[in-house]
Amino acid sequence: MFIPNHLHLLVKGYVKNPPRSEEILNNWFKELVDKVRMKVVAGPTSVYVNEPGNEGITGTVTLATSHSSIHVWDGQDPAMFQFDIYSCSEFSPEEVLGHINEHFDLQEAYWSFIDRNHDKFHEISSGKYVSEVASN
Repeated sequence: MFIPNHLHLLVKGYVKNPPRSEEILNNWFKELVDKVRMKVVAGPTSVYVNEPGNEGITGTVTLATSHSSIHVWDGQDPAMFQFDIYSCSEFSPEEVLGHINEHFDLQEAYWSFIDRNHDKFHEISSGKYVSEVASN
């Protein structure tokens, strides 16, 4: 029997190679779901928004009792993003940040990893990611 482990990762960061098409972002979500050992039940679904000042792509994927979403504003350099994944599976911030970096050239990110297994949320860890290129 599966026993859920309620973990939530929140990330705000900056990427040099942001996703700009629904196909690219949807494929990224599918690979992410495999990396965190979850199962897609709906989606992924992504849409590019062309509203001045709010240009960028938004995507979501529904997982078995979980979800993930990302919003990317690509009108600035580097592009800013806000991301979260709530999963009942065991995963680490490093796995997710590595996946973002591998595909979108992560420059800098701030993250908070939250345990939601009890009545009160507990921050397991938090930190700042800086790419090796950006820190040199």
